[in-house]
Amino acid sequence: MNPSDMSVEDILALEPDKQQEALCTIKKWISNLEDEEIVRKATNPFKYFIPSDGNIPPQNLEFLMRHLKEEDIPQSFDSQLDALICPDDIIGVMGGNQGGKTAWLAIRLYIQATGQLPDALYGKFPTDLLPKNFPQRLRVVGVDSRQLQNAVLREFRLWCPRQFLKNGKWESSYSAEKKILTLYRNDNREFASLEFMTNQQDVDSFQGIQLTGVGYDEEPMEKIRKENLMRFVTSDRVFELYAFTPTHGLSWSTELFFKDEGGAKLYKIASVTNKKANLKTLEKLIEQETDYNKKRMRLLGDYVSLSGLVYANLFSEKIHVRKPFELNKEDFIVYRGLDPHMTKPTVAVEIAVDREGFKYVVGTYKSNHGDDTEIIKEQLAKRALERNYRLGWTNCDKSADSTIRIIGDYNAYVLLGRGRNAIPALFKSEKFVGSIAAGVDLIRQNLKVDDKINLPKLVIFDIPENRELIHSMKTLERDTFANEDIKVKDEIKEGKHDAHAAMRYAHQRVMNWMPFNQIIPEPDEVDENIGY
Repeated sequence: MNPSDMSVEDILALEPDKQQEALCTIKKWISNLEDEEIVRKATNPFKYFIPSDGNIPPQNLEFLMRHLKEEDIPQSFDSQLDALICPDDIIGVMGGNQGGKTAWLAIRLYIQATGQLPDALYGKFPTDLLPKNFPQRLRVVGVDSRQLQNAVLREFRLWCPRQFLKNGKWESSYSAEKKILTLYRNDNREFASLEFMTNQQDVDSFQGIQLTGVGYDEEPMEKIRKENLMRFVTSDRVFELYAFTPTHGLSWSTELFFKDEGGAKLYKIASVTNKKANLKTLEKLIEQETDYNKKRMRLLGDYVSLSGLVYANLFSEKIHVRKPFELNKEDFIVYRGLDPHMTKPTVAVEIAVDREGFKYVVGTYKSNHGDDTEIIKEQLAKRALERNYRLGWTNCDKSADSTIRIIGDYNAYVLLGRGRNAIPALFKSEKFVGSIAAGVDLIRQNLKVDDKINLPKLVIFDIPENRELIHSMKTLERDTFANEDIKVKDEIKEGKHDAHAAMRYAHQRVMNWMPFNQIIPEPDEVDENIGY
């Protein structure tokens, strides 16, 4: 009997010397299998690629806790897997050092180039994202020649599917002179090409071929990105991948992912999500960095804000962004925060509250620039009817209650609360010293995950109209004085974050669930100072 086919009982039934002989044979057999597995993985690492899944080994989490404040450690971690199966056309991966962002970029572009998947992605990767037309024309942009050679090309060479290389060799398929990798079918017909360029090249050099996809290893100059966009004229879609450590802080790329029309998704992949990350190497890197914010950037892939992010890692899309569901008037009451404007669109955030006091941001209304109060009232009333809202009060920015003489004694607050489609139970927000900090603090409390139920009190529906608010939760910064060490501002840089302002106004009043038949009091029936 072959020892590898023997059960434990079979081995125990042998004489002691035969037992030892059988065990030695089994160990040798296992060793040969392990060697064979190593060889197979080395000859085709793309096939055996296993993405990080967001689960953190205990020693990695302990490492993170030694270097970061507890409030800055994410309540949930993004992963390579999340970014690989993402269906959006524009995907960003902000990675900490050793987080595997360049490996993600290479794997995702090779999937686009060949239509093939690593074994670990079968059953997980959306099949409708696989390319249908060939050849694929892809472009990869690095920082400079040194980074391209030492980091980008090294990673792309490692993960390249060997079966698509001419003669199975990188050297036979990659032109060092043109910096173009050509992938081939079994019949040696061209399957795809990947052109490697750098951020230091002239913008004009990015003209030429039509593209089906582009990947950036580190953030490119905006003018290069715009030139690359022109190469998608004949493509079915604009397919862009960004893999970068945000060393430039809040930059133009922040605005790319801030856009509220959808189609762009941003992930933060921490160094510690890589189960093979070398903690000793990371330790040395972090010890050399004295600035705390930059440590956080290196470990978590966070944008660096000199004044500080308002919510930082307290907000997580995995935790706080939920699939929408239909509302009914018996179980939910909808409150609104309203931020009216004359010089830019008016915004309202709609928050549904259930019997247990959980809050759901179910919608964000945004008027067209220049819409008057009659149009805004009509649109808000129509939304409430079509979405089956049981409306509670609406809390409006107090600044709207001012008379503008130059345009005929115009008062937005008064006009919104009167006449046809008048907004019922319309209140004014409160402004006092500390009011902004108080509003933000209440939102922060609602974002925290309750240890007993493992859920937060506030979540946001994953719908296109809420994308602006979702991104504000990631990027909203605190405002500062020039002399911050002497005096701290009770302000945030909320200028472009109108949806957040509207949500903050809603949080200035207590949002309680009420029975279906209970009447919502009008402003003159209650204390105007209700709230904090």
